[in-house]
Amino acid sequence: MASSSYSRAVTVAAMQAVFNSAWIAARELSPAKRRLARVGVIAIGAAGYAAATPDTRQAIRDVREEVESLRDKEPSSDNAEEPPATPEFPLDKRRAVAIVGALGLTIAVTVGRRRLEKRWLARLARDGHAHPTRALALRMAPVAFAAELAIQLIDMHTGPDKTD
Repeated sequence: MASSSYSRAVTVAAMQAVFNSAWIAARELSPAKRRLARVGVIAIGAAGYAAATPDTRQAIRDVREEVESLRDKEPSSDNAEEPPATPEFPLDKRRAVAIVGALGLTIAVTVGRRRLEKRWLARLARDGHAHPTRALALRMAPVAFAAELAIQLIDMHTGPDKTD
Protein backbone atom coordinates (compact mmCIF):
# COMPACT_ATOMS: atom_id res chain seq x y z
CA MET A 1 0.00 0.00 0.00
CA ALA A 2 1.49 3.28 -1.08
CA SER A 3 1.58 6.10 1.42
CA SER A 4 -0.15 9.33 0.56
CA SER A 5 1.78 11.56 2.96
CA TYR A 6 5.03 11.69 4.87
CA SER A 7 3.26 11.35 8.21
CA ARG A 8 1.53 8.19 7.00
CA ALA A 9 4.85 6.80 5.72
CA VAL A 10 6.50 7.44 9.09
CA THR A 11 3.54 5.94 10.95
CA VAL A 12 3.55 2.78 8.83
CA ALA A 13 7.32 2.45 9.26
CA ALA A 14 7.03 2.90 13.04
CA MET A 15 4.28 0.29 13.28
CA GLN A 16 6.36 -2.13 11.22
CA ALA A 17 9.35 -1.57 13.50
CA VAL A 18 7.22 -2.24 16.59
CA PHE A 19 5.76 -5.41 15.06
CA ASN A 20 9.21 -6.68 14.02
CA SER A 21 10.59 -5.99 17.50
CA ALA A 22 7.68 -7.77 19.16
CA TRP A 23 8.18 -10.73 16.83
CA ILE A 24 11.88 -10.94 17.72
CA ALA A 25 11.30 -10.44 21.44
CA ALA A 26 8.80 -13.32 21.43
CA ARG A 27 11.68 -15.72 20.67
CA GLU A 28 12.61 -15.62 24.35
CA LEU A 29 9.20 -16.90 25.49
CA SER A 30 8.07 -20.49 25.91
CA PRO A 31 6.57 -22.04 22.75
CA ALA A 32 2.94 -21.58 23.83
CA LYS A 33 3.44 -17.98 24.94
CA ARG A 34 5.52 -17.25 21.82
CA ARG A 35 2.73 -18.51 19.56
CA LEU A 36 0.16 -16.51 21.49
CA ALA A 37 2.28 -13.35 21.30
CA ARG A 38 2.86 -13.76 17.57
CA VAL A 39 -0.83 -14.42 16.89
CA GLY A 40 -1.55 -11.24 18.85
CA VAL A 41 0.93 -9.28 16.73
CA ILE A 42 -0.71 -10.59 13.56
CA ALA A 43 -4.20 -9.82 14.86
CA ILE A 44 -3.26 -6.28 15.86
CA GLY A 45 -1.60 -5.70 12.49
CA ALA A 46 -4.63 -7.03 10.62
CA ALA A 47 -7.00 -4.90 12.68
CA GLY A 48 -4.86 -1.82 12.09
CA TYR A 49 -4.74 -2.50 8.36
CA ALA A 50 -8.51 -3.00 8.19
CA ALA A 51 -9.13 0.20 10.15
CA ALA A 52 -6.67 2.17 8.02
CA THR A 53 -8.37 1.24 4.75
CA PRO A 54 -12.06 2.15 4.95
CA ASP A 55 -12.47 1.73 1.19
CA THR A 56 -11.67 -1.98 1.37
CA ARG A 57 -15.30 -3.02 1.25
CA GLN A 58 -15.93 -0.82 -1.76
CA ALA A 59 -12.86 -2.22 -3.49
CA ILE A 60 -14.08 -5.77 -2.87
CA ARG A 61 -17.50 -4.85 -4.29
CA ASP A 62 -15.85 -3.35 -7.36
CA VAL A 63 -13.82 -6.50 -7.96
CA ARG A 64 -16.91 -8.68 -7.55
CA GLU A 65 -18.83 -6.54 -10.04
CA GLU A 66 -15.97 -6.75 -12.51
CA VAL A 67 -15.81 -10.54 -12.18
CA GLU A 68 -19.56 -10.80 -12.66
CA SER A 69 -19.40 -8.62 -15.76
CA LEU A 70 -16.63 -10.81 -17.17
CA ARG A 71 -18.70 -13.92 -16.48
CA ASP A 72 -21.65 -12.38 -18.29
CA LYS A 73 -19.51 -11.63 -21.35
CA GLU A 74 -18.20 -15.21 -21.69
CA PRO A 75 -20.03 -17.24 -24.32
CA SER A 76 -21.71 -20.37 -23.07
CA SER A 77 -20.13 -23.65 -24.06
CA ASP A 78 -23.31 -24.79 -25.90
CA ASN A 79 -23.23 -22.22 -28.68
CA ALA A 80 -19.53 -21.54 -28.83
CA GLU A 81 -18.42 -22.42 -32.36
CA GLU A 82 -14.80 -21.37 -32.15
CA PRO A 83 -12.53 -21.61 -29.16
CA PRO A 84 -11.71 -18.31 -27.47
CA ALA A 85 -8.41 -16.82 -28.50
CA THR A 86 -5.64 -17.06 -25.95
CA PRO A 87 -4.55 -13.61 -24.85
CA GLU A 88 -1.00 -12.59 -25.59
CA PHE A 89 1.20 -11.33 -22.81
CA PRO A 90 3.95 -9.20 -24.26
CA LEU A 91 7.18 -9.30 -22.30
CA ASP A 92 8.33 -5.88 -21.22
CA LYS A 93 12.07 -6.28 -20.67
CA ARG A 94 12.39 -3.19 -18.49
CA ARG A 95 9.63 -4.38 -16.21
CA ALA A 96 11.12 -7.87 -16.04
CA VAL A 97 14.52 -6.44 -15.11
CA ALA A 98 12.87 -4.26 -12.46
CA ILE A 99 11.06 -7.26 -11.00
CA VAL A 100 14.23 -9.36 -10.93
CA GLY A 101 16.14 -6.44 -9.37
CA ALA A 102 13.48 -5.94 -6.70
CA LEU A 103 13.48 -9.66 -5.96
CA GLY A 104 17.27 -9.69 -5.66
CA LEU A 105 17.22 -6.64 -3.41
CA THR A 106 14.57 -8.24 -1.21
CA ILE A 107 16.61 -11.41 -0.85
CA ALA A 108 19.78 -9.42 -0.12
CA VAL A 109 18.04 -7.33 2.55
CA THR A 110 16.54 -10.42 4.17
CA VAL A 111 19.86 -12.28 4.24
CA GLY A 112 21.72 -9.18 5.49
CA ARG A 113 19.15 -8.53 8.19
CA ARG A 114 19.35 -12.12 9.39
CA ARG A 115 23.16 -12.06 9.47
CA LEU A 116 23.05 -8.81 11.44
CA GLU A 117 20.59 -10.36 13.90
CA LYS A 118 22.82 -13.41 14.39
CA ARG A 119 25.93 -11.29 14.89
CA TRP A 120 24.28 -8.96 17.41
CA LEU A 121 22.63 -11.83 19.29
CA ALA A 122 25.93 -13.72 19.52
CA ARG A 123 27.71 -10.61 20.80
CA LEU A 124 25.02 -9.91 23.39
CA ALA A 125 25.10 -13.52 24.61
CA ARG A 126 28.90 -13.56 24.66
CA ASP A 127 28.98 -10.36 26.71
CA GLY A 128 26.62 -11.94 29.25
CA HIS A 129 23.54 -9.79 28.68
CA ALA A 130 20.66 -10.87 30.93
CA HIS A 131 18.09 -10.82 28.12
CA PRO A 132 19.92 -10.87 24.79
CA THR A 133 16.82 -11.47 22.67
CA ARG A 134 15.02 -8.47 24.14
CA ALA A 135 18.08 -6.31 23.56
CA LEU A 136 18.26 -7.62 19.99
CA ALA A 137 14.62 -6.62 19.47
CA LEU A 138 15.45 -3.08 20.60
CA ARG A 139 18.50 -2.94 18.33
CA MET A 140 16.59 -4.21 15.30
CA ALA A 141 13.77 -1.65 15.68
CA PRO A 142 15.68 1.25 14.06
CA VAL A 143 16.87 -1.06 11.28
CA ALA A 144 13.31 -2.16 10.54
CA PHE A 145 12.10 1.44 10.75
CA ALA A 146 14.70 2.67 8.27
CA ALA A 147 14.04 -0.16 5.81
CA GLU A 148 10.27 0.26 5.92
CA LEU A 149 10.50 4.05 5.70
CA ALA A 150 12.64 3.72 2.58
CA ILE A 151 10.05 1.38 1.04
CA GLN A 152 7.19 3.71 1.94
CA LEU A 153 8.97 6.75 0.49
CA ILE A 154 9.75 4.90 -2.73
CA ASP A 155 6.11 3.80 -3.02
CA MET A 156 4.97 7.33 -2.31
CA HIS A 157 7.06 8.82 -5.10
CA THR A 158 6.47 6.22 -7.80
CA GLY A 159 3.56 6.82 -10.06
CA PRO A 160 0.73 4.40 -10.66
CA ASP A 161 1.20 1.60 -13.19
CA LYS A 162 0.23 2.88 -16.63
CA THR A 163 -0.10 -0.50 -18.37
CA ASP A 164 -3.92 -0.40 -18.29
